[in-house]
Amino acid sequence: MATPDSSNVLFFIPDISGFTQFVTETEMSHSQHIIQELLELLVDADELGLEVSEFEGDAVLFFRTGMPPSLAELLAQAKKMFMDFHAHLKKIESLRVCQCGACSSVSRLSLKFVAHLGPARTMQVKGHSKFIGKSIIVAHRLLKNSVPESEYLLVSQELVDQLADGAATGELFETGSTSYEAIGEIAYRHHSMVPYLIDAKPASRQPKQAD
Repeated sequence: MATPDSSNVLFFIPDISGFTQFVTETEMSHSQHIIQELLELLVDADELGLEVSEFEGDAVLFFRTGMPPSLAELLAQAKKMFMDFHAHLKKIESLRVCQCGACSSVSRLSLKFVAHLGPARTMQVKGHSKFIGKSIIVAHRLLKNSVPESEYLLVSQELVDQLADGAATGELFETGSTSYEAIGEIAYRHHSMVPYLIDAKPASRQPKQAD
């Protein structure tokens, strides 16, 4: 990973919801293959020049320095990942012959996105680079929020305010906020991804065979 010390780091986190229950209640070997495929698919769907900071079990922490994309581009990126994600789930469902818990319960998985922009630094620990600072804390805290649905793109108001098309494109988003201990009230905009499910067609990539 690059080691940016910047006042302008975009954090973009696709988060697979239902992951914990999926892994703990289903066959580990098969669930591991499925989650690995889905995380790889999210990386492959990048169209914004995002870099991977780390994989966090059920999520990918992407970042980008310099000029942030527009809000419309962020929404298009989320839509691309969302549609590819659900298309792959549909393909697993349509092709599966295995009746194990993992293979038969992939439809429980869902996907949400969080985006935030702010200053960040990195520190080196035993050869590993990790982001530190308030901005990365806020980005992770925003994964826990009061949005009344499970699949959405949430963009901090701080990020929206810094984007040239924030006011115009932001009209497509609902407003909301959540209070976090030691941080305070964080305002954000959120946009439902559910309407895009109708556009998700089975993906062309083949599911890996579980051992």
